[in-house]
Amino acid sequence: MRIFFLTYSHEPAIRPDVGGFRKLWELAAALARRGNEPIVFYPRLPGYAPLTSVPSVPYAVLDLWGLRPLTAYLGMLWRAWRESRRRPPSVIYFRSGLNVLPPILGRALGARVVVEVNADVLEFLAGEGAGALTRRLFRWTERLNVRQSDVTVAITPGLRRLVIERYGADPARVWMIPSGTDTAHFAPEDRTGARRRIGMEPDRTVVGFIGLFYRHQGVPTLLEAVARCVSAVPALCLLIVGDGAMRSVWEDLARRLGLSAVTRFVGQVPYAEAPTFLNAMDVAVAPFTRDRGETSPFKVLDALACERPVVASDIPSVRTLAEDSGAVILVPPDDPEALASGICALLADPVRRAALGRRGREFVLARHDWQRIGDRLAHELNGGGVEATR
Repeated sequence: MRIFFLTYSHEPAIRPDVGGFRKLWELAAALARRGNEPIVFYPRLPGYAPLTSVPSVPYAVLDLWGLRPLTAYLGMLWRAWRESRRRPPSVIYFRSGLNVLPPILGRALGARVVVEVNADVLEFLAGEGAGALTRRLFRWTERLNVRQSDVTVAITPGLRRLVIERYGADPARVWMIPSGTDTAHFAPEDRTGARRRIGMEPDRTVVGFIGLFYRHQGVPTLLEAVARCVSAVPALCLLIVGDGAMRSVWEDLARRLGLSAVTRFVGQVPYAEAPTFLNAMDVAVAPFTRDRGETSPFKVLDALACERPVVASDIPSVRTLAEDSGAVILVPPDDPEALASGICALLADPVRRAALGRRGREFVLARHDWQRIGDRLAHELNGGGVEATR
């Protein structure tokens, strides 16, 4: 099966080897290992390069504000069309966004088109303060892509329901296939060694967050929770890994809460180094805000793969993950007192932390390794069809 993966992702100061951009490379690699023929099309932008060894094709982009998305979509379409002249694809896979060209390309080439819906974009945009016009534009393009594509892949049960109810999609054409993690890359290792490699004292008690710095990540709630934990855990250190628009706001809050001495804002780290930072943590935290909406957070899966116990906000999509894994401690979102209680209870119980860590690792190995996700996608594309609609 020859599959074109069309990728575009660009945000100033955000590394191009994280999150959803990386996901399509991992899916392509998993499919290639089973004898399929994926090709990843990616933007020729500073810092962007192949992330796995699968065949790939860069396309031209004008790296100018306001022109990047339009020229990326046109460049992607042109390069995919040229590549199809050698041999057309049987499937075109892309992530939902403002690009409405993949269904047109698929129809012209006689290929099945798969659009992935990986978040409630309208709720995300509202939470980030986007205007009504922007929200209407995204709703219109997503509706068009869902209606014009042959299949929609939703990464959570909630997103599957949303696609069906909001856009009137045919339930038989909406598959629920979750996100995953690289369990060989995100693997457990000795905390002492991990801490030494990142310049931390081995005897500290470390609570950590890793992710992009969007408002919905809820880091202010984490900072306020840690301020409550410091007196009970004198050797506590808060490790915050990532970057983005909210960094200066969150750093200022840490100073105002008197946490400068115990908080380390690391900035973004290369994908290759992310497991080291996770393994340096005693507890990983995903403190999403109440209005986060549907998501399937990579950082939770990555932490579980590293045998790190996770304390997370009790929002619907994370609740499903917690119930299925039995390895995530849920607390009410936007509640520093509850988050502090959850963190401190785990820090006081190393036996429970270890048990949750083992359970989480077993869970992702069984259900969220990229190879399993790729195999499931291939199965459905080859006519499996029933299981993925649940």
